[in-house]
Amino acid sequence: MNEKFFDLKSEKQDKMINAALHLFADNGYKHASTDDIVKEAGISKGLLFHYFINKEGLYSFLIDYSVKYLLFEYDRSVADEIDFFDFYEKMEGAKVNVLRNYPYMYKFIGMCSTETDSDIKAIGREPLKRYNDTIASYKNKLSAPSLRSAITTDELQALLRYTIDGLTAEQLKAKKPDPDSLYVQIKNYISILKKITVTSD
Repeated sequence: MNEKFFDLKSEKQDKMINAALHLFADNGYKHASTDDIVKEAGISKGLLFHYFINKEGLYSFLIDYSVKYLLFEYDRSVADEIDFFDFYEKMEGAKVNVLRNYPYMYKFIGMCSTETDSDIKAIGREPLKRYNDTIASYKNKLSAPSLRSAITTDELQALLRYTIDGLTAEQLKAKKPDPDSLYVQIKNYISILKKITVTSD
């Protein structure tokens, strides 16, 4: 990419980044159109390619930028957390902070993980490994909650993931996503899951 992109005003940078994140997240690499990206960003295709050369260059920039941005937010919030439920609550707080600036960044990372084209998978391999390894390192430090015998920690994590991802997906369908409302919902569901899965003694 052309490093002069970072000389642009942050508002213009974010418009281009958010438009591209949105289209890639919703459609995947193959079906994301640069015509739609520039239309949503309110720029010319020539300007887009001036900074990113081509669609592949834009995608490569986005995945690297997204991983760095997300991990920065996570590190500030959960790097030293060891309590299981506090970790998930703080992690989602970090994601909500990201959503305020980049509503589709987390969804984009999820889409990148599902790409099947070998060249596109190769672009994302290193940053996605760094992302997943960091998340795993956080989770490895967590103290296991005292759960009812009918449920395992892995099952609880799956329940949390499905619940949080579902709530986030619903929020992103709205014309104006409300990160603060989403965080209140997520904290409420985490509290409910804690009550019904953790033993009282």
